[in-house]
Amino acid sequence: MQRFSHFRLAILTALVGIILSLGISAFLYIQDNQRIRSQLSNDVTELQQEVNRQLQTHMFGLTWMARHSTRNQGDHNLWQREAPIVINSYPHFRCLLWLNSQFELESLYSTIAQPSVDQLLADQDYLDSLRGLEPGQRVMLPAGPLALNSADVALIAPLNTSQGTDYYLGIIDIEGLLRSTVARHMGRHVYFRLTSVSSNSTVFELGNNDDASQSWSGFSEFTLFDEQWRMELWPGQDQLQAMRSWVPLLIMLAGLITTALLTFVLYVLGISRVRAQELADTNIDLYVEIEERERVEKKMAYLAEHDWLTDLANRNALMERLEEFFSQSALTQQHVGALFIDLDNFKEVNDALGHSVGDQLLKRVATRLNKIAPKHACLARMGGDEYVLAIACLNDPEELENYARQVLSALDTHFYVDDYEMFISASIGIALSQPEIDTPESLIRNADTALYRAKESGRNSYHLYSEILHHELNQRMELMKRLRNAVEHDKLRVYYQPKVDMQSRRIIGAEALVRWQESDGQIIGPDQFIPIAEDTGLIIPISEFVLKTACKQLAAWHTLGFTELTMAVNLSGKQLQSPGLIEHIMEVVNESGIPPNKLELELTEQVFIENIQSHTNFMHAVRERGIALAIDDFGIGYSSLSYLKHFPVTALKIDRSFVQDLPNDKDDATLTQTIINLAKSLEIDLVAEGVETEAQVDFLLDRDCSVGQGYLFSRPIPAHEFTQLLDDYQGQIPIQIM
Repeated sequence: MQRFSHFRLAILTALVGIILSLGISAFLYIQDNQRIRSQLSNDVTELQQEVNRQLQTHMFGLTWMARHSTRNQGDHNLWQREAPIVINSYPHFRCLLWLNSQFELESLYSTIAQPSVDQLLADQDYLDSLRGLEPGQRVMLPAGPLALNSADVALIAPLNTSQGTDYYLGIIDIEGLLRSTVARHMGRHVYFRLTSVSSNSTVFELGNNDDASQSWSGFSEFTLFDEQWRMELWPGQDQLQAMRSWVPLLIMLAGLITTALLTFVLYVLGISRVRAQELADTNIDLYVEIEERERVEKKMAYLAEHDWLTDLANRNALMERLEEFFSQSALTQQHVGALFIDLDNFKEVNDALGHSVGDQLLKRVATRLNKIAPKHACLARMGGDEYVLAIACLNDPEELENYARQVLSALDTHFYVDDYEMFISASIGIALSQPEIDTPESLIRNADTALYRAKESGRNSYHLYSEILHHELNQRMELMKRLRNAVEHDKLRVYYQPKVDMQSRRIIGAEALVRWQESDGQIIGPDQFIPIAEDTGLIIPISEFVLKTACKQLAAWHTLGFTELTMAVNLSGKQLQSPGLIEHIMEVVNESGIPPNKLELELTEQVFIENIQSHTNFMHAVRERGIALAIDDFGIGYSSLSYLKHFPVTALKIDRSFVQDLPNDKDDATLTQTIINLAKSLEIDLVAEGVETEAQVDFLLDRDCSVGQGYLFSRPIPAHEFTQLLDDYQGQIPIQIM
């Protein structure tokens, strides 16, 4: 729009010029049309007058002859002599008739074949029309039976004689008369029509009624011999074009050419102004851009060393300050310390209250930490909810631990953000530099490692880095790498531990347990690799492998005849977050061919409580498909008994920690009795884990807990050993099998 404003005058000139050119041309065109119509009206008036004169002249000739005959008392010879003279003088007469008062033919002169006089004398209607005429009246009527063409008319002059009224008729070739008159006055490229108004019939028409130029017709109405007539005249297309004037077109072309020239001149002037304005704008923009670039460079230089949210130092600035601290410590023989601070459960604040509230909380935490930072320190935000407090000039770890306690104490007081009161804690990893060994990067890395251990210890605490911790971390990383390799190369195995009816010692089911066996035969316990699998997400492919393998094995045992066996498979909390989990489970069940009611899914109590709504939906979907559902390690988790009645649980598994000291430990006995009573009141099955002695069996059987699992019956064993156990003892467990 700004660019168009520079050419506004040129645009307005073009619009005004075009409008004026078209307007003047249209005005002249309309005037030309009016001139043509006026000319046509004049032409039709002149033509009407000429036709009227011709008919009056012919009527005069007829009247003269009639009167001359009457004065000579009806001399027939005189009639015959004068008739050719009249027809030669008035060439449009076809014939002349003389009828007496009795309508008898007295005399006839014709230039054509003998006319139908007999038909005329026999036409009483026509004769009656003649009889009604007054002597001396001059009338023009249709030729009737005497007509050769439908347009022929009869001029009638009735005169009184001694015997009555004689009638003198002259038949006019009206078509010939009109053709010659129109051609003589108007030329060949016109169209003509003569209409009787009283009868609304066309007497004569010359040309095409459908011609488009008929809309240009001029007309004239006149009275002739007591008859009302309408005469119309219109030009042909060629004649119409010839009548038009070239002035409107020439005016329009001249106006458009003049407008184009003026517009071009003004456009060139506009371009000149635009170029001048653009040059001025460019200079201004250049100055503005230079100022903006300087401002951006300053901002970038600031952001290169500061966090955008809290205005604390960022990682780059922290590393530069640590380089300075390390240089000072080398001169003073002191240490540099780092506190790696991570806010506990900060994600819940963002999820519950939104990121804007979370950002405000991070800024308030930064302000509070800045207040307790010592003089020779640098507080930096590493990103997210992580901060690092680097401190110089330290003599021993006690000073660093003291600062960590100050941080925990400072964060222990509530924060106010908007209308929210919040409490937040932190986990802190502490690292102290070793002279001539550590670098800024290694110091931060060591503090981060210690932070990981602080989080494992239960949060809201700190942990000091040590070589042992470093070694443990390396071991964990190595184990993680080996576990990934084991998953990819099928080094995991599924072992099965029997579930036994302790009263009959019959094997009623099995629990599928994953085992990791390396190529050298080394067995790595699940307590070592399952937590790593949970953290890395490898638990999902591991759990899918166990489910498929266990279902196929159960189908094989059913084929051998042990159709009452059930299979328990553990699910992890991460699996429940996978979309389409229930469909995947049913797909595995259907592929293996086992009945759904022979599969039991086990979840820990903690997994049951997390995300209650979605997990409850999953559990109901599982039960609707006939699959059993058990709570594993019941009693050591949240113990949310109020939720238990809402869960479609089919079995509780008493944790081995309650069973191992039975029957001697009164507390364990009381807790076990409580769990059994709870299950019985809710009509839920029970399975006791970790059964290792007959005394434990007796205690559980006395309290109606009949199903057990443990080393008393069998350790987890490979599938082929489990099959052999079933075959050798016909599905029963001997007393001593450990």
